[in-house]
Amino acid sequence: MSMLAAALVVTIRVYDLYGLSPQVRQEALAMASEALDHAGVQAIIVDCSLRPAAIACTTSVAEGELVLRILRHPREGAHVLGEAVVGGANTIATIYAAAIADRSRRNGVPLAMIAGRVAAHEIGHLLIGTNVHATHGLMRPSWDLQRLDRGDWDFTSEDAATIRSRLSQRSEVLLAARAGS
Repeated sequence: MSMLAAALVVTIRVYDLYGLSPQVRQEALAMASEALDHAGVQAIIVDCSLRPAAIACTTSVAEGELVLRILRHPREGAHVLGEAVVGGANTIATIYAAAIADRSRRNGVPLAMIAGRVAAHEIGHLLIGTNVHATHGLMRPSWDLQRLDRGDWDFTSEDAATIRSRLSQRSEVLLAARAGS
């Protein structure tokens, strides 16, 4: 990773309200972190599902932090695996573990793999700043889960550039705000 990319960091608090096993949750979060790393962004994952929870989990969400919720069912039906609330502070992404577990069973793909891909996709929406989908790569709207080509599960170079640019801008704004305090 270059010096520029090494400076791009995002903190993601994870709240598992579904109850994935700690091992599956850890594997899924590692997969999401790997996708972000390939985009030139270091993810600091704070798993607020662990007991006792990290000190960071007891404070308000800081400017620039993201929240990933793991919930049971989507409101819109089992075909929805996740969603991101894009607008304003772009802070909340949700993945739906029961829908993901169903897809895992039907396709014979490990639960952690699908959960990690969905988490990276939804976090990608927050970092890109839109719910628009790409024609290929991780941000496409539908997936063939059997495809193993790495490029199918990474951010496109365009999406990665947008993520890095937006994180750089956010970092500059946060640094300027802190300097003015």
